[in-house]
Amino acid sequence: MTSAPTSATPTSLAELLEQHAQAAVQISGAEQTAWSGKVVEAGEGILGLAHWDGTLHLDRECILNPLQEMYDRSGYPHSDADLTRYREALVTLLHEQSHFLGPVGATQEAARAAFKVPGSRHLEEGVAEAWAHDHLNDYIRHLGIDKVAPGITTVRSEPSYAAFVPAVRLLTNDIDRQANLPHGETLHRLNRQTAEHQWPVAVDLIYRSSRLPVLVPPDQQPGVRFHLEKALRSSFQALETYEPFPRGFASSRSHSAGTRILTLLHNNLTTTESHYTPTHHRPTTKAATSEAPAAKPAVPVIPDPEPATLKSLPPKPIHQDPQAAFHQALSGLTSPTPSTHHPTNGSQPQAAPTQQPPHRPTPSPPTR
Repeated sequence: MTSAPTSATPTSLAELLEQHAQAAVQISGAEQTAWSGKVVEAGEGILGLAHWDGTLHLDRECILNPLQEMYDRSGYPHSDADLTRYREALVTLLHEQSHFLGPVGATQEAARAAFKVPGSRHLEEGVAEAWAHDHLNDYIRHLGIDKVAPGITTVRSEPSYAAFVPAVRLLTNDIDRQANLPHGETLHRLNRQTAEHQWPVAVDLIYRSSRLPVLVPPDQQPGVRFHLEKALRSSFQALETYEPFPRGFASSRSHSAGTRILTLLHNNLTTTESHYTPTHHRPTTKAATSEAPAAKPAVPVIPDPEPATLKSLPPKPIHQDPQAAFHQALSGLTSPTPSTHHPTNGSQPQAAPTQQPPHRPTPSPPTR
């Protein structure tokens, strides 16, 4: 994607902070931003934070000072090290603005409630980070920063959220292939949603790219989708096991877990399709029928989930529901290495020295 620079290219940090949110809206194609227009200096230990009240929190040392320096030295040659610092500050800015993006009518209240549901934080942070890195050069050119800091589009920086990004990339790239979408389209669509609709959008793409829409009876489709979403959420929730580890290790484990998730996803989609595929039996003789066990229903009924709840379904029929098996298989994907990480109120695992500090802490209640 390319985008023309804004009509009034920022020439100072103050002007950048005035225009950066609208640039994110235009680059992403989102319909609105929840940013209030307010920027404050972040507290200790926070690199960047998109608060639920619409305020953007940015670290002075790692974000605001490098960007001020970049404009103070506008047009002059910069070392690769300086360009990398500027780039890392800008990707944090874009990442945090991604959290504010949403469709018309989306509210921060609904997004905050959805963010607390298992698997939501993991998907949203992974999507925001992956998308911000993929579209950073578009963002830089749109704001005319490539003229302010020549060479900034050629240096690279490593993503944060190494426990989430590889698995998110595997999932979204796979959905692109299965749904015959352009590369990066699923990631782009999810980035335009709040936590309220990110998982439902992903599940809808997965579901409609399979044969299930024509096989599953209409009254059972909500139940099948419900189990699919719950299974994927549980699987992504397990990725937080890797958050305390150094970037390289966490990234490798996330990639391995993502690969296993996709394998189980496709295997169980195939099983579910087979389960709902009509079968035709030859007529049997009376004698044979009398000796055979009583026929069982070909398709067990999956009751619709109760609205806004994640209650357990009633006892399953004699043949285990494939979607229930799918949930059990996927939600069992945890790290083979025991973890001692247990987030508590206001706490955050300390990153290894080689790990870039995360854009957002992980307190409870959750903060994006």
